[in-house]
Amino acid sequence: MFNLNFYKKKYRKLLLPINKILDSFFNELARSKSQKNKRDPIKKKLFHLDHKIENFFNKFKEFKKYNQNKKKLSFFRNKTVLTSTITFLLFVSYFFMPVFYNKDETINFLKNKILNTYEIQIKFNEKVGYGLLPQPFFYTKNLEIVHQDKILGTSKYAKFYISFNNFFSFKKLNIKDVIFQDTDFNINASNINFLKKTLKYSETLDQFFFKNSKFFYKDENDELLFLSKVDSLKFFYDDKNDLQKVRSGFEIFNIPFKLDISKNIENNQKIIKLISKKIRLDIDNSVKYIDNKINGLLEIDLFNKSNAFKYKIKNNKLEFQSDDGNFDGVLNFKPFYFLTNLNFDYISQKKIFQSESLILDVLDSELLNNPNLSSIINIKVNKIDKFEYLTDLILEIQLDNGKILMSNFDAKWNKSVSIKSNDIEFANDKSGKKLIGEILFDFNDVEKFFRYFQIKRNYRNVFDEIRADFVYDFTQDKLILNNLRIDNKSNQVLENFLDNYNKKNKNLFNKVTFRNFVKEFFQTYAG
Repeated sequence: MFNLNFYKKKYRKLLLPINKILDSFFNELARSKSQKNKRDPIKKKLFHLDHKIENFFNKFKEFKKYNQNKKKLSFFRNKTVLTSTITFLLFVSYFFMPVFYNKDETINFLKNKILNTYEIQIKFNEKVGYGLLPQPFFYTKNLEIVHQDKILGTSKYAKFYISFNNFFSFKKLNIKDVIFQDTDFNINASNINFLKKTLKYSETLDQFFFKNSKFFYKDENDELLFLSKVDSLKFFYDDKNDLQKVRSGFEIFNIPFKLDISKNIENNQKIIKLISKKIRLDIDNSVKYIDNKINGLLEIDLFNKSNAFKYKIKNNKLEFQSDDGNFDGVLNFKPFYFLTNLNFDYISQKKIFQSESLILDVLDSELLNNPNLSSIINIKVNKIDKFEYLTDLILEIQLDNGKILMSNFDAKWNKSVSIKSNDIEFANDKSGKKLIGEILFDFNDVEKFFRYFQIKRNYRNVFDEIRADFVYDFTQDKLILNNLRIDNKSNQVLENFLDNYNKKNKNLFNKVTFRNFVKEFFQTYAG
């Protein structure tokens, strides 16, 4: 609306300088009469007056134009805000459209998509919810994973991330990533193919996750064989290298592992990498599928040495052999049974007896104490360092019902004594790791033995064998002997000698200590 008072004030302000000009004109005219020789200023004053009036009307026009533009700008601003608000509301409404989907149709859509994409059947036990951030997703609780009409696993929380290309129709809706959290799996030989199928169908850019899960591996009688805690299990497709991938971090018998599997679709070849820093294990495995047989090459770091194994799997049986021929064995899957032969030309005693040895790490992990583990390990060692006269060691290790037993132990010392044992057991309790058993010293050439230890002739009593019970404590690195018999006869004097020795903290693996022990022993036996 046009404001008349406002323009009146503006008009008065413009007239004020005009009045001053008129006053100045007449004053100047009066002064000009008194000065006859000076120039007439009337034309000049009239010119300035005309210029002032013209400026006034120009400013008036500019003000009127400014007021009109201001009204137009305000209109356009209000229109822009309204348009932005409507656009934002439509945008938000679009992303909240899945909230209004029919719940039964949503469940059927998710079930069919997962089944068609990964061949995994799922069962919903609770309602489906919808979340928006960080990207749109459906979620549910207590979801069951079904395989061959049996419940394979139960997930406490599951997410199904969806693409936001088109929320107007179920037909155009796509599932991007799937995440199962806190899932308990019951795995056995009949349903282990579930994981193989999941790898097979991970041919898209979508990702399939299992987080903070547990795998309970059971036998045919539904008895637990072992438990594996899985921090992460991820199935995805590496489009850069054109590979199907599986990555996982998990624990078995409190031993952490990292697993990486890559499958080449074109040649059907798999590369498997398995790492465990705790037991210093590093495995690279290359697998090829030919008809119904699997051929592979396994590279493994064992005893800080790199070894390569060729193997084949057929008819539920695994056969393997090292490139150098020192390792071979057979693994039957049904029923589970493991047999292997290990041949070593040389072994360092540090790898056996020191507290940080690999063997002690494996024993301490209780990996071999699984009651469902059945295995026989045959070991042959030609030499052991720092025991240069100890050769041709043979040992059979049996894993049965959670026990670690050793039998058929035989070693030669300086070709004069055979050291044997058929009853040794490994015990791991609160007091430490120990070997407990009986040992037999069979003297093939007792005189040669005496000469080596420089036993005086008057101490060289003739006998055939010596038996004793022993306990070797790995933690304290100490050997305890008792119940000693010579030719199956006990000797109280020798028992007292051993009691005094056992009270001392002496290391028999020290050459000087052992030599002095042998001399004192036969001196005591000779009386």
